[in-house]
Amino acid sequence: MKMSRRYFMGAAAGSAATLWSFPLIGLDASSSWPESSRDCVLLDVKSHCVLRESLQGYQAALGDRCVLLMEPASNLGCPLRLVIVPGFASMEPSLAKTLLGLLREGTHVLLESGASFLSPADFFAHQKMLHRYFDIEVGRPIELWPGKSADDGRRSAQPWPKSRKKTLDHPQSAPYVSYSWPRQTEVRDFSRVIPVSARAMDVIAKTGATPIALKRHTAGGTLIFLGSPLGPALRAGDPEALSWLQSLVHSGPDARKISLIGAKSRPFFRT
Repeated sequence: MKMSRRYFMGAAAGSAATLWSFPLIGLDASSSWPESSRDCVLLDVKSHCVLRESLQGYQAALGDRCVLLMEPASNLGCPLRLVIVPGFASMEPSLAKTLLGLLREGTHVLLESGASFLSPADFFAHQKMLHRYFDIEVGRPIELWPGKSADDGRRSAQPWPKSRKKTLDHPQSAPYVSYSWPRQTEVRDFSRVIPVSARAMDVIAKTGATPIALKRHTAGGTLIFLGSPLGPALRAGDPEALSWLQSLVHSGPDARKISLIGAKSRPFFRT
């Protein structure tokens, strides 16, 4: 079975539970945040987010336990444990510097790439930005479904050169991303992934033998990069995706307990 990204996203949307609303606040309203929401922030980078369904997936999973911000500030007026940037393709230098500042202050930052369906030129800009600001090296997108048609949800009319197209040799069944941290689990991915270059000890997810996600401890917090978007699976209510996110928001000795909508309590692994 061959499944396009467009088909998958439509199916996921049809099976997703009703989305829960977030408290949408401005930067000058940090003093009014609910106390339980202050240590987890979901960042909407607006036009720079090319996977809106991914943003919606994190919204559905976290509900009112997380604050949604339209843009960050270098000093949010309260300690933050976790900042999630879903489905982004590009990033303003000011945002990248703010996230680096938060990392130095001890915040854990999750960057979820949504660049798999960009044009070659836009993807090259994505590569340069990740390397310049976060020292993350990524390769060209890899097709998880070999022989996909041209109408696969690609957002750009500029195709990748056929001679340089990369695929994985998967059997004709749903491909999975295998996570080893913060818990061991497998999440289906029906589209493309972005390979990442990292030390073996930093790799947290693979598809086959290809690393596609990493975590890197900094002097303050932890930088987490996902080359396979988790948000669409969260939007569809995938229990394994929910358990992975649950483990992430619970991990660490200083973590407050953040319940996820639709997630069951499961054991998880800590570093």
